[in-house]
Amino acid sequence: MKIAFIGSLPVSAVFPAEVLRRKRQSHEHPAPWIAALLPKLAEMSDFQMRLIIPHRNLTKRILIEKNGVEYEGVPIPIPMRFTRKSFYHSISHYTSPVLREYGPDVIHAFGFETGSALLAVRSGLPTSCFIQGIAEKLFPYYSERAWIDRYVGRWGEQRAVGRVPWMVAETEFAKKWALSKNPDAYVKLIPHPLRSAFLEQTRSNCAKNIVVVGGLDSRKGVDTVIRAFARAGVEDATLTIVGNGPLRSNLESLASHLDVVKRVQFTGALDQTGVIGALQQSRAMVIASRMDTAPNVVSEAHAIGLPVIGTRAGGIPEMIDDGIDGFHVDVDDHEMMSDLIGRLLHNPSLAKKMGEAGRAKVETLNSADDVARAHVEFFNRIKTDLAKR
Repeated sequence: MKIAFIGSLPVSAVFPAEVLRRKRQSHEHPAPWIAALLPKLAEMSDFQMRLIIPHRNLTKRILIEKNGVEYEGVPIPIPMRFTRKSFYHSISHYTSPVLREYGPDVIHAFGFETGSALLAVRSGLPTSCFIQGIAEKLFPYYSERAWIDRYVGRWGEQRAVGRVPWMVAETEFAKKWALSKNPDAYVKLIPHPLRSAFLEQTRSNCAKNIVVVGGLDSRKGVDTVIRAFARAGVEDATLTIVGNGPLRSNLESLASHLDVVKRVQFTGALDQTGVIGALQQSRAMVIASRMDTAPNVVSEAHAIGLPVIGTRAGGIPEMIDDGIDGFHVDVDDHEMMSDLIGRLLHNPSLAKKMGEAGRAKVETLNSADDVARAHVEFFNRIKTDLAKR
């Protein structure tokens, strides 16, 4: 079976410097679900696979092979000052010929909200999709400045989801949404693969620190964590906030206002090694998202041996076994969150026990081998369906 994937990996990590623009590169999501999946999928199947990466920072088209997977970079020489329709039309002008030239049996797109699914559908070839974020659900939390995500992503998602007959969902939350938009679709539930580096590291040292990892925007609810941490009143504890975003200065001001600024560290965005280090130096992780589909950082924290306190938002409750490897808390309930933070800070043996339970869970549930095998079954189902047409 011949599969074309369309999605995004950091181009500086995939392609040589000579095909990249020399201007300062903006932050790119590491997309661990792509990076961890494709090499394993190549290892476990005889599929012919190529990941198509359209990107503005590429100076020319390039094709390389790594670990049994081909990666093709497609330069997109257009500015992003377009209406919604012309934005996708312009990008598909460059991607559709590349996809048709490759001639896959199916295109597997990574994300509706990213526009990858709509670009795949516009090529006229059979399309499946992995559900990442859900723009419809995230819409209230995007800033007006983030118009690509806020409006274009939602527009593209709306026009693609009903035209994709096969989908992969990480959580029942995402599966339910997909079937509400496309009742006739085949939606297979497969969790994301865990990057091996997280399981290969030493476990948390259970230091008296709470860690948050994520963007500093309204969706992630980091303000609630700061309020909860301040209320907990554990004077010898610290809070580490990993990530960047438009609300950083506001959050720093909040920490100062609540008189905990000396015990709160803002690290900015960190690479994989930095994130692992921050998790290892903590007793628990908190994810206070007001909406999230299936955040990788939950399974990554569990892999390091941390319990996770997470909101009852989107797919987060499915990733935390309440009272076993973490706790559920209502969105924006900083008082309940504070009580749970205090409980874990005062009880390191409980935190360690819960963290070990989380690690044991993700070793199996998020095993890259098992996730790849489930994808082989998914693509074989598509192959069977196509043969019936």
